[in-house]
Amino acid sequence: MTDETTDHREKALGAEEIERRFRSPLVLGLRPVIWGSLYTFMGIRGYGWKAQFDVDLTQLEGPLVFASNHRSHADTAAILGTLPQIICRRTCTAAALDVFGPDTNSGWRRKLSKDMLQLMTAAGFHAFAFDRFGPPLRSVRTSVQLIRNGWNLLLYPEGTRSRTGEMGQFKAGVGVLARFSQRPVVPVFVDGGESILPYGSFLPRGAFAIVRYGAPMRYAADDTPQSFADRLQAEVRRLGQRQARAVAKLAYMSAHPFFHARKQPA
Repeated sequence: MTDETTDHREKALGAEEIERRFRSPLVLGLRPVIWGSLYTFMGIRGYGWKAQFDVDLTQLEGPLVFASNHRSHADTAAILGTLPQIICRRTCTAAALDVFGPDTNSGWRRKLSKDMLQLMTAAGFHAFAFDRFGPPLRSVRTSVQLIRNGWNLLLYPEGTRSRTGEMGQFKAGVGVLARFSQRPVVPVFVDGGESILPYGSFLPRGAFAIVRYGAPMRYAADDTPQSFADRLQAEVRRLGQRQARAVAKLAYMSAHPFFHARKQPA
């Protein structure tokens, strides 16, 4: 364990401090500016997102936990941008502590840039730092408290973005969270985020993401944290397979002569 990791972990905020940051006038003022900029760039750069729902999320008893695959930083905007507004406005996002958390070991320029990143992600996505490398109990405790305070939670159980498009192993932390929060966990599959914002890119590209929301899952009496994570991953994977079949069917229909004949003007 490095000193840097230790310092990061010591600086992770508790639920009360996180909510205080979300309520700050600067964060509240920046939120519409950030989302307005996202949608302005959407028109300029030609990217976008669309949702498909297996259930009506507004009819579920919240708070809810949303657990998604992760290929791009655009995934978060796509998910929050497709959630019903009544759910989105009370959804916070677990972000990697080592990337989005404070930095006390570098020079003032890097510290300033990390502080700005924290501010922007808190304002735009209600993001808070989640320790993905150390013992998860403190971050899980903070997440559970946020849920008990009425926040929905968006997290990425892989713990990092996929560089290859292949889904990584879901970590047991999502099972621990499901066990202690006793809230429904909604599996989510995002397809296309990596085309909007590929790894290493800073400006979005003209592409489209589809977000599919599955039926909620609960931690069962015979589950362990890892068995729940495995069940959840299997469901997210099934959502992705259904999405791939739907895209393939649409592509086939678009190429079929009958389809084009029906589209001809009278």
